[in-house]
Amino acid sequence: MATKLITIPRAQAEIKRLQQYITLVEEYQADTLEKWIIKEYSYTNSITEVVKRANAKGITLDQSYAKSVLKAKPSDELHRMLRSGYFARLKPKKRILLTLVFSRLSAHFGC
Repeated sequence: MATKLITIPRAQAEIKRLQQYITLVEEYQADTLEKWIIKEYSYTNSITEVVKRANAKGITLDQSYAKSVLKAKPSDELHRMLRSGYFARLKPKKRILLTLVFSRLSAHFGC
C-alpha cells in the first residue's frame, strides 16, 4: 500500500479534527434510546453491531428502528455527522444495484 504524503499543517489539522470528534462522542449524553443508538453507531459504524449490543444489554431493538433513527432529521451535531456518513456509504451501493438492474433489463429487452 502506498503512503500518501502529508504536510505538517495538514497533519495537525487532521489531528485536531479527530480529537474534536473523539471529544464529541465521549461527552455525548445518551439519555434516550435514540441518542444511545447514535452514540453506539459512532463507535461501530454498523447498525447490525448496534442491534447486537442493545440485545446484549436486554434492550429489544430491531434493525429497521435503528436505521430510522439514523436516517431521521438530525437532532444534534453528532447525529448530523453520522447521518451524512451513513448516506454517503449507501449511495455507492444503490448506484451499483441500479446499474445491475438496468443492465439486466437492457439485456432482457434487447436494448
